[in-house]
Amino acid sequence: MKQTVLKNNLQNLLESAENILLLQGPVGDFFLRLADWLTANGKTVHKFNFNAGDDYFYPPTQAHTVVFNDNYDAFPEFLQEYITQHHIQAVVCFGDTRPYHVIAKRIANENQASFWAFEEGYFRPYYITLEKDGVNAFSPLQRRADFFLEQFPKLAQQEYKAPTPVHGGFTPMAKNAIRYYIELFRNPRKYPDYIHHRAPNAGHYLKPWSLSILKRLNYYIEDIQIAKRVEAGKYGKFFIVPLQVFNDSQVRIHCDFPSVRSFLLHVLSSFAEHAPADTNIIIKHHPMDRGFIDYWRDIKRFIKEHPELKGRVIYVHDVPLPVFLRHGLGMVTINSTSGLSGLIHNMPVKVLGRAYYDIPGITDQNTLAEFWNHPTPPDKELFHAYRMYHLNVTQINGNFYSQVFFPNKNTSDSSTPTT
Repeated sequence: MKQTVLKNNLQNLLESAENILLLQGPVGDFFLRLADWLTANGKTVHKFNFNAGDDYFYPPTQAHTVVFNDNYDAFPEFLQEYITQHHIQAVVCFGDTRPYHVIAKRIANENQASFWAFEEGYFRPYYITLEKDGVNAFSPLQRRADFFLEQFPKLAQQEYKAPTPVHGGFTPMAKNAIRYYIELFRNPRKYPDYIHHRAPNAGHYLKPWSLSILKRLNYYIEDIQIAKRVEAGKYGKFFIVPLQVFNDSQVRIHCDFPSVRSFLLHVLSSFAEHAPADTNIIIKHHPMDRGFIDYWRDIKRFIKEHPELKGRVIYVHDVPLPVFLRHGLGMVTINSTSGLSGLIHNMPVKVLGRAYYDIPGITDQNTLAEFWNHPTPPDKELFHAYRMYHLNVTQINGNFYSQVFFPNKNTSDSSTPTT
């Protein structure tokens, strides 16, 4: 009997719906490029624009584009009627926790329309994510080891192959975001009742991003020196704690800590009380947060209250994460995709929030107090099956802000680039 081969979710979306509704995408023109690809494959694509930033990157003159400028309370009924009138079979968005997208998921489910969410890549760089019914901790995928082991024989690609590199990083995203927020701020009257999931004005971002560039230059030499000391073993045995963006939905929705700061202080308290005296802890600031927030004062205050930690807590900014993954004892994270990077390096990972990869056999399931003394690495066979499942099914080679490789029609090969 011929074995069923699992398809990538872009192919699954393409084959499951004729009439597709796009909501908000990432800043930039990715959803316009996605619409072109879907249309070229014979689909009818509809689009809702919610603000002038959406209009800039997805012009309302595009066929089947609808301007929604009513108040938020009117959206459920509006969407319900639109899905019914236009026989929408799939609703697609970027991020499943934005206010309009939360409603859209419910309305889609009530109308037997599938709900698909894009997200930044689970495995980075060079990937984006597409899942049905939710992403991150809302992913419907089972958190059972045997599920991924059972699916492994069905994968078209069972050995890891490096993705095609694409241009990425902070700059292309920032350029798109600045343009998006400038347009949103310049024309608020067209959408007077729009509710944004973040601060909706360009000024909120321009100053921090300018400060971010200055800080990047300021820390440059220090980061190089820290990287050299890590490679030379100067920090001895250490754990790495990658911090997450302070207002990320991963923090706001998928964990019980009220803030990244509270997570940091919780980890430091546990480390001070339970970690072996000959171990150190490295706190890595998130590069996207560089201009918005700094935790150095909190760390210095904590060390002052716990003098036994003097010289054992290192705070870094832009040292590449793999430098630490090659040498560290383990990682503690809320639910960052950095955890997957650690697992790729066979590093023990302890998750303190809710994460789609927090699975027995992959992440450490003991308490944090136990983790400092007995960190458990992932089961290699299981993690390989888990990784290859995602690379085959949920991951798409590309970057939202530069280039994505869309599958050719009726194939599983991702070989149609869009820029």
